Amino acid sequence: MVWSWWPFGLSGDEANCDVVEFQDDDAPAAPNFELLTAEWEELQIAVVRGFLGTKEVDEVMQMKQHFTLKEINDRDDELVYSHEVWRMEHELKEALPHIYHRLMNHCRAFDAELWHEIESGDRFFPEIEYIVYDVARLGEAGKIEPHTDNQSQVTVVVLLSHENEFQGGLNHFEPGFDGGENRTARLKRGDAVFFYGDQCMHWISPVVSGRR
Repeated sequence: MVWSWWPFGLSGDEANCDVVEFQDDDAPAAPNFELLTAEWEELQIAVVRGFLGTKEVDEVMQMKQHFTLKEINDRDDELVYSHEVWRMEHELKEALPHIYHRLMNHCRAFDAELWHEIESGDRFFPEIEYIVYDVARLGEAGKIEPHTDNQSQVTVVVLLSHENEFQGGLNHFEPGFDGGENRTARLKRGDAVFFYGDQCMHWISPVVSGRR
């Protein structure tokens, strides 16, 4: 029914955000993934099939009913988008710590594998968002234009809805090579895509029907 976008960045207010600090240089091994290659390492993208299992997807989705999540509206004024979004990093860590820590470990692993930016002692402020593109509720197509995520070392998109519940809504990324074409990650329920959000331009095609 819905999907979640999870940025992981080098900025934040410690009073409101969880804080993650990596104490050593031994990153966990990256899981199996599909690589969207690029000439520049900061544009490399990792697709993880089955990042969340069916039961785990259901558990994440149920959090919207079990917790009073904070709805936010903090997008840049110049960014064109149409969706609803709630923050949930504290709730996820409390209710589903195994998923929260898997997410943190995967972020660290993919940076070590692909982008090589995180160092021992770096402190991060994860911002985990539950984003909904509901065409009927919005009264228009759900969308977000090409953009980067300011100061996000690792951005993660996890698809929580069945792909037959909406039309459109594909994840797109800038070309990985000069003169190349835009790249697309076609996700199924539970799949995730990891990328360097501050450097890699990304967007989705309009959700023209249904709920993503």
